[in-house]
Amino acid sequence: MTLLLAGLFIFLGIHFVPSFPGFRDSVVQRIGLNPYRAIYSLIVLTGLFSMIYGFVLAREEDLFPLYVTPFWLRHLAMTLLLPVFILVFAKFIRGNIAKWTKDPVILAVKIWAISHLLVNGEPYSVALFGGFLVWAIWARISLKKFNRKNTAVEEFPHALRNDIISVVLGMLLYGLFVWKLHALLIGMPILT
Repeated sequence: MTLLLAGLFIFLGIHFVPSFPGFRDSVVQRIGLNPYRAIYSLIVLTGLFSMIYGFVLAREEDLFPLYVTPFWLRHLAMTLLLPVFILVFAKFIRGNIAKWTKDPVILAVKIWAISHLLVNGEPYSVALFGGFLVWAIWARISLKKFNRKNTAVEEFPHALRNDIISVVLGMLLYGLFVWKLHALLIGMPILT
């Protein structure tokens, strides 16, 4: 589980940097924007791969769960995950969903983490999903502070059409994840 925790620390740690704009700006000023982006991306990828591989290794350790939840919570968790996919599409296909949620991906990460914490009590799952939940809460607080300084409300042309596209694509991807993708990518089937 050490590799998982190290990867989580690296991945989430580097994602805290944008919430300290003074630090980021001073680094960019010293080394330049493109080198900063390259180093940032390399650190993100290192953390991501360490986290994924560490999670795979931790699942093989057969650790006792910290808590066990009733089976019916799986249905609640699956239901909570539907808006996650819609929110991710809404981040890139900008419309009213993006305007109302401020940052749809941060909200999606919170819902994703909570839904997984509802049904996964193993120490490695609690570390992974709990870590992402803490980051998402921090990111939202940082975004609120930033938005207090920048009060302009962004308007999106074709907002309703874009929201409909986000909902349809989100539901399709959700259906694929429930049906097969979660089992293929994560190694754990949702429907058994």
